[in-house]
Amino acid sequence: MKLFWIVTVWPKWQIVIPKDLREKIWLSSGSTLAIMLKDDKYIWLVKNEDMWEIMKYIESEKN
Repeated sequence: MKLFWIVTVWPKWQIVIPKDLREKIWLSSGSTLAIMLKDDKYIWLVKNEDMWEIMKYIESEKN
């Protein structure tokens, strides 16, 4: 199972989400993503509809 991908930040501050990852999470053109910052170090891109699930996970990590 692949757990991470390496991407490049382009001059206009854009990244390309690799095709196999887009297919794995059913991401399509027009999908919305939430960008979350954790501990001022980690950036998570989360499908908007899954944001609350991730927020619950982050809260559980605090306990």
